Amino acid sequence: PIQTRIKSMFALVAAAAPSLLGSRTPAPKPTVAFYPGAGSPSEVGGTGLPGDIGFDPLGLANFDLLLDSGIDKQRSAALVLRDYRDAELKHGRLAMLAAVAWPLQEKLNPLLAARFHMPNLVAETGGLSPSVLNGGLEQGIIPSAVVTFAVLVSLVEAQGLRIKKAQGEAWMPGDYTTARIAERGSPQFFLLQEGEIWNSRIAMLAVLAYVVQEVASGIPTAATIPFWGF
Repeated sequence: PIQTRIKSMFALVAAAAPSLLGSRTPAPKPTVAFYPGAGSPSEVGGTGLPGDIGFDPLGLANFDLLLDSGIDKQRSAALVLRDYRDAELKHGRLAMLAAVAWPLQEKLNPLLAARFHMPNLVAETGGLSPSVLNGGLEQGIIPSAVVTFAVLVSLVEAQGLRIKKAQGEAWMPGDYTTARIAERGSPQFFLLQEGEIWNSRIAMLAVLAYVVQEVASGIPTAATIPFWGF
């Protein structure tokens, strides 16, 4: 009958209307991850990164505080932790240098200053390493040395960003394509990475201990090392 055909035509038009005109039902808004609170689980412990023992009691790895979060709010946890590891390695490498240089300059600077008739840069602070808390950063060549070091670090950081962009998914935290003593991906290479990250963590704690004990006691770190008798 004609009425049945008309009803069928209306049914077909009604079924095709959403695809032709676009659905008026609003699309669901994407959920944005947020920090769920202290003690919340994070990806730490399951990353497979060297030195990952699952220690993240406050769930700090749930935060994405890196620069890339400004343009990508939905970055995966794996990418966030990879960038955090890169930052940890950078700070750790500087800390390993500082852990040696801090007491060494307290011990050697007075000797070298007397030997070569140069300014004793630790005299103003009573033998303590010049620092923000100890003072003495305005002396002699220290300001220019700090600026020079900052420029050099910036150049190294820029090179690291170029390498990261060029390597893409194959990029490895802390890798500056320098000479290696082990093949990348080998068990020996993993052990070397693990040794570096643990020494980095110890060095960062050591530098913190230097700062706290010198501010609290006023005793140079070099004076607390018993086997430095020269």
